[in-house]
Amino acid sequence: MLVSIAAILLLVCGGFFTMGGLVNTSSTIPAGLYWKVDEPLTLGKIVVFCPPNKAEFQAARDSGIIKSGSCPDNFDNMILKVAAKYKNKVTIDDSGVTVNDVLYPQSKALVEDREGWIMPALKLDHYELKENEVLLMSDSNDDPFDGRYFGVIDVGQIDSVISPFMQ
Repeated sequence: MLVSIAAILLLVCGGFFTMGGLVNTSSTIPAGLYWKVDEPLTLGKIVVFCPPNKAEFQAARDSGIIKSGSCPDNFDNMILKVAAKYKNKVTIDDSGVTVNDVLYPQSKALVEDREGWIMPALKLDHYELKENEVLLMSDSNDDPFDGRYFGVIDVGQIDSVISPFMQ
């Protein structure tokens, strides 16, 4: 009986992941189950992306801020929210991140993380995003590693848009 229940659970879980299901345990977005969805990349959408091979991501991986994984260059997928797109103007300074002159909530960068690692100090001044660029942020107040530290990324890094299934 126990073997039958275990087999059914494996089939259900395997089907969930095969059909585009994701489990989020990070603090960048609410923990829970998410589906990959076929929706346009618009402001406020939650996305899964592979970090580009930039110094900020390498240092974050090497210090344990982000994980190693199956993305190119040994990065793990990250999940964040689209905060700015094409033609939006982004400023990143000591007060936080502003998009079109509106301060993004809880976006002031830390000098160092909880373990004492020095965080990247990025500055942008009314930078207008190009067609192939996005700024990805978190609404979390748990000191997430997001665009305030690594800036804009190419939309080609984005794997998919996701939507909550269960939180």
